[in-house]
Amino acid sequence: MPQVRDLSIIDVPSGCVLTSCDISAGFGEKIHDSLAVAPEVTGQLTLRVALLEMIATGAEVVAVSDVVGAEMEPTGRRVIAGIKNELKKANLEHIELNGSTEENIEVTATSVGVLVTGFATRAALKITNVHQAAVLFAFGKPFVGEEVLQNMDQMPDYELVKRLIANSAVLEVVPVGSKGMSYEAHLLAETNDCVFIPDETLTVARMKKTAGPASVILAAVKANVSARFWEKFPSAKRLGDIRRKEDLSWEK
Repeated sequence: MPQVRDLSIIDVPSGCVLTSCDISAGFGEKIHDSLAVAPEVTGQLTLRVALLEMIATGAEVVAVSDVVGAEMEPTGRRVIAGIKNELKKANLEHIELNGSTEENIEVTATSVGVLVTGFATRAALKITNVHQAAVLFAFGKPFVGEEVLQNMDQMPDYELVKRLIANSAVLEVVPVGSKGMSYEAHLLAETNDCVFIPDETLTVARMKKTAGPASVILAAVKANVSARFWEKFPSAKRLGDIRRKEDLSWEK
């Protein structure tokens, strides 16, 4: 299993080493940035995507690195402050941060890349874990650009993802980014040799809209306990069913 979604997975004798990464470019306060954003926010939201991807697997985060396409003073320092603030939100302030900035040439647009490294035993991983009929739920709404800045308090947080991972009814958790809910829902199903059957009430525009910095979290839940799960997580929105391909073949 070398790669699943945006994760690279490396088998080692005691378990698995995982890496996830993300980049933001053109978000900042430089002359050629496309969206005016404080560098702290750029660092914070870039880390959020890679961090949620890692935490959603059930892995433990062990290291974070950043690559800032700007000078250390003042932009890099401010980006790093945002990254450290995001680590604190995730209760990971103990993680050592390593990285680099650009000191050789003048940069006129901001870019920030992050790499998150995690470790897990095979038993702890919730990847390709849908081996039965499931219901797919979504938390949050798809936001992008200015919408993100205006609705940051509405985006799913780390505590929710950790609660989902710890819930025995949840088979897999997937953060949604720029490719939208429809893409991630079908990819989740395909990765598990399943089929995603969306509810008829869903609109194509909403399902395909980019969810920016993981403003939506998907959870595949065991179908036989999905009603009980929904009672426990009333903010969840039902997207549809995930069915095993062999089950659909049998029905025909």
